[in-house]
Amino acid sequence: MTMRFWLALGAALACASPAAAQIESREAIALQNQIQELRRDLQALQRSGVRGGSALAPPVAPGGGGAGQQELLTRLLERVAALETDLRLLRGKSDEMEHTLRQLQASVEKNAADTDFRLRELEQGGGRTAPQPQRPAQGGNQAASPAPQPQAALPRPPAAPPAPPAQRSQQQMLADAQNALRRQDWAAAEREANLFLSTYPRDGRVGEAHLIRGESFFGRRDYAQAALAFDDAQRRLSGNAQQDALLRLGQSLAALNERAAACEVFARLASQHATSLKPDVREALGREQQRLRC
Repeated sequence: MTMRFWLALGAALACASPAAAQIESREAIALQNQIQELRRDLQALQRSGVRGGSALAPPVAPGGGGAGQQELLTRLLERVAALETDLRLLRGKSDEMEHTLRQLQASVEKNAADTDFRLRELEQGGGRTAPQPQRPAQGGNQAASPAPQPQAALPRPPAAPPAPPAQRSQQQMLADAQNALRRQDWAAAEREANLFLSTYPRDGRVGEAHLIRGESFFGRRDYAQAALAFDDAQRRLSGNAQQDALLRLGQSLAALNERAAACEVFARLASQHATSLKPDVREALGREQQRLRC
């Protein structure tokens, strides 16, 4: 991507509100503070490089100052990407822990109900007397044998705790995320994609998980986060899947009023996949280029 594209993404990220809930941990708070500091640095760089509403490269000062500013911008963007990845991993682990806690709470409530039911049975059984058996009389002078004492009902053994949920496979996680997208359950789709990325960070289908994250943000009109997710996806995908990611990346930038950056992405899509564009992608690409007058 060119400098103008990254500056556009930095400006959109600085103005966008966080889409995910805050994670109550010292690590997450530290990461969020670092991201805020990087955003302020990006805004300072952008104020020095933006004139008249168009993104320009930082001015070149004598002695290589321009190269130094460009190197600083590159390092800041790398730090932002690393911190965003760390936050995604923390959010995925938090979702997994919340799921486990909900299961434990349900198990505790079930065991408490079973215990209360057994105690009531014991209380009711202790107040009843068992019928006395009839014994034949052996003589008029013999005293009747004492009646047996009633016995309280014995408590039943506690029920076995429910078995922990089986670990889902990579394919099952991605299928659940796709099903959530079809239901337009954007939060569930993002949660499943984040869980996949935190559980299988080195899997060959992480690009597909980033694409699902982008669609969930795009569906909620969080176009800044969607552009970042689609950019992560297109760098890890190829073929038809990369065409979808590039098309969505351009549409996200267009929704952020970044016309030049969007046209650049559309031009790249047309050149890299000139002989293999899918019919639906070709139709959408032509429509977007005509609308933006690329």
